[in-house]
Amino acid sequence: MNNLNLFESLLNCETVEELHASTTAIARQMGFEHFLYGVQVNTSLTRPYRFILSCYPEAWRKHYDEAGYANIDPTVSHCARTSIPIIWKNEIFKGRKEARVRSEARDCGLVSGASFSVHGGHGETAMLSLATARESREAQDDIIEMMGKAQLLTCYLQEAVQRIVLSKGPVPLKRISLTEREKECLLWAAEGKTGWEIANIVSISERTVTFHLQNAAQKMGVVNRQQAISRALSMGLIEPQTIV
Repeated sequence: MNNLNLFESLLNCETVEELHASTTAIARQMGFEHFLYGVQVNTSLTRPYRFILSCYPEAWRKHYDEAGYANIDPTVSHCARTSIPIIWKNEIFKGRKEARVRSEARDCGLVSGASFSVHGGHGETAMLSLATARESREAQDDIIEMMGKAQLLTCYLQEAVQRIVLSKGPVPLKRISLTEREKECLLWAAEGKTGWEIANIVSISERTVTFHLQNAAQKMGVVNRQQAISRALSMGLIEPQTIV
């Protein structure tokens, strides 16, 4: 089986369990004993939806979460702001807290590795970390050689998670489709315009503006105009530059 067929096999998975088994097998075939995939969907500005798929050591996962290491882990902040992969080098773990994360991860068998990201069209950010217990120049060379394949794996894994998990989550991403008029009304509402002002700007009645805003809110699973604006912006359903 060639590499492309190997990654495409993820798209045939029907359950999270199948996806976990397939990803574990692919990661090990690429020379990594451990992987962790996480995606965050900004369904809320304060309570985003998160999904994790992992074969990291359970003890490390528990400690990492309890210590709040995601807030100081430089690989997480890097992947949140860019799509460029990052290799775990000591120089990126510069501060005292960051160095502790690196040291404790190594103690749990996550010695060498790299992290990859993908940013979706609905405001979701996904990250895949691949790790090995090997520590040698050869291990670093192998990681560099696998960078392209690992980024491809990240993209295929994201598509599989989108279908198996995110499309059936609390706010199904695939099912939210705003009309152009709904987007237009939301954008002007985000600018602080009242229903009467929006009606005059887009040349429809105020009652019709209310109708479009209520429809948009219902589609996104929220109950008022403020929530609708927040969710539409955080999920990338509307963009400020749409109106010029």
